[in-house]
Amino acid sequence: MNDPVVDVYDDGTVRLGPTVVCDGYANPLHTPFRVQTHIHDDHMAQFNRSKGQQDILMSEATRALLIAERNADLEHRDNVVGLEPGDERELGDGTTITLMPSGHMLGACQAIVVLRDGTRCGYSGDFSWPLENVIEVDYLVVDSTYGSPTSIRRYTQGEAEACLLEIVCRCLRYGSVHVMAHRGTIERTLRVLGGGIDVPIVASERLIREIEVYREYGFAASDVIAVDSQEGRAAVKKRSYVRLYSKGDGYKNELIEGSTIVCSAYMVPPDRPMVRYSRRAYRVALSNHADFEGTLAFVRATGARYVVTDNTRNYGVDLAREIRGRIDGVVARPSTNARQR
Repeated sequence: MNDPVVDVYDDGTVRLGPTVVCDGYANPLHTPFRVQTHIHDDHMAQFNRSKGQQDILMSEATRALLIAERNADLEHRDNVVGLEPGDERELGDGTTITLMPSGHMLGACQAIVVLRDGTRCGYSGDFSWPLENVIEVDYLVVDSTYGSPTSIRRYTQGEAEACLLEIVCRCLRYGSVHVMAHRGTIERTLRVLGGGIDVPIVASERLIREIEVYREYGFAASDVIAVDSQEGRAAVKKRSYVRLYSKGDGYKNELIEGSTIVCSAYMVPPDRPMVRYSRRAYRVALSNHADFEGTLAFVRATGARYVVTDNTRNYGVDLAREIRGRIDGVVARPSTNARQR
């Protein structure tokens, strides 16, 4: 693997063979194709530059979310292409690409690139576990966010969801509840609350547009009121409501009344799904990432014999070492993080 078929560059751009990169920009003279695995900001590096110089392939749902967010020219660009799950796309150089859902958020995908000689290269993207359909590849780049043996959760996501609903119901006795989460997780929060609370749910117009895309793709979401509408202002005035916050939604420096819940597994102990900071402040470990055991299970399921761990993330070195020690016959190393030429 001295001249790797797959790698990750220092800016996080993932290389899959000679002409395709994922979630980053590369010189279009050599690498004319970019895959966008999902819309989280840490995977959107130099998207506008790619938009002007590369063909960008993504799931149809990711394309819809980007159009809703950016309200720009994406809908009319023929170089920004949405693919249905499992559809194989020929790239014109003898290479084909297929995208499969990764379970991380709406539209998030795994990518498989088949080279002209039949070599199968894949990238996990950010993924949850278990997955119904896993890519089968020879060479794999795998996310290492939870690549440490210390990153094992001893609770289920069902238990985390039940904990969230219980805390929201309890906190509503004392006033409003303000819930913060990443995109994808905030829509999951909305699903958890649906039918479990009897107060208005309010959010920004931006977030409501995003929720509408989720509905178009079969997500049964509760009604959400725009916080700046007449109905939204009336709900806020009564102080009995749930406010949702995600990307681009400003959060007050001082909360005069009510409670705050952050939905994230970051900095939550592995043996319980909740941290209580005070009667008015909590963190609940909703996570759309596979933990360490799920990551190993994913690698096994791909059948890959050459694995590159994303060393621009947490635990790239740790995960490569653990894969070598726990999965027989697999060559694994952290990415080189080389600068692009």
